[in-house]
Amino acid sequence: MNLPLHRNMLDKTLFIVGAGFSCHAGMPLVQNLRAEVNNWLDRNAASDPRISVHMKPLLNWPEFPNGKFWAGLRRVDPHDNRGFEEWMVDLLKTADTFPACVQTFHILRRACALLLWEKQASLVSLPEAYCAFAQRARDSLGVLSFNWDLICERALENAGVPWGYSSRTAPLAVIKPHGSLNWTKHLQQVDSGRRITNPIDFAPIAPQSTLSFMPSRPFEDPLLGLDSDDLRCITFPGDLEYFDSKQRPRAATDQNLLWTETQELIAKATTIVFIGYSLPQYDALARDRLQEACQGKLIEVYNPSCEALSEFRSVFGDAGIKFIRVKFEESSFAERLGHPAIQSS
Repeated sequence: MNLPLHRNMLDKTLFIVGAGFSCHAGMPLVQNLRAEVNNWLDRNAASDPRISVHMKPLLNWPEFPNGKFWAGLRRVDPHDNRGFEEWMVDLLKTADTFPACVQTFHILRRACALLLWEKQASLVSLPEAYCAFAQRARDSLGVLSFNWDLICERALENAGVPWGYSSRTAPLAVIKPHGSLNWTKHLQQVDSGRRITNPIDFAPIAPQSTLSFMPSRPFEDPLLGLDSDDLRCITFPGDLEYFDSKQRPRAATDQNLLWTETQELIAKATTIVFIGYSLPQYDALARDRLQEACQGKLIEVYNPSCEALSEFRSVFGDAGIKFIRVKFEESSFAERLGHPAIQSS
């Protein structure tokens, strides 16, 4: 049995959440994201001119008889067995040698963002488990989220917990190293010769950051109806295009700011609680940063996957780690304070 952390221990606890945390609200798991994006394309590609033009043959591109999208996808996944995030990482790596991968990347990024906004907009309410989590998170050091969705922020908002995207400006920080559906990076475009200022209802996510969101409307798509998918800040493991210090110095600075805040919060914590995060092998940056920062900390892992638990052992070893093989909604953090949870170890 695993007992929930006592309330007076939470002020030294940092939560780190992955796709398994948001799944209970209807968001896709990493292993399901590829299928869900493909289904979205099946339903919407023909009616979206920014997508459809690259998914069919064009007279001026006879070398792509099925369209650039399919050519790029087959180049990085000839055996049709890779996951969505692996697609995105490999498309960026291959773009210089096979330019059709650029169109494939842009289409998949657009489809993924619109799919997640579709799901976000359909949420009339969140399951009770998220209110219980927010009650505990209120007294914690903060939340590190590797999710693009806004489930964690919505849970905190619904529970009346003041939150923000930086520990320097908010009582409770939600730090998102992989970006967020509601962030834009238009201020970074000065690195490419485009100078765009913040509209009146936008603000930086943190001091000195060039990433922006709409504080008064954080659960609305800031780019709705605009042909500006390149300004979305949803990034992928190993995404060097956006964080190369020579080509995109502002993007690199922002990535470093996010990880600096992450490391500062981890340094203050005695306990790190991972919920629904799998430490994917292709995210070498996150694995390395977390391995270094979490040394000497007590670590609790809530995840039903044996494969995920093996990854945690390979990165952190066994000492000081407690593995609880349950889904988020079965964990103590999904039960209201004072109510028992079903736990297994």
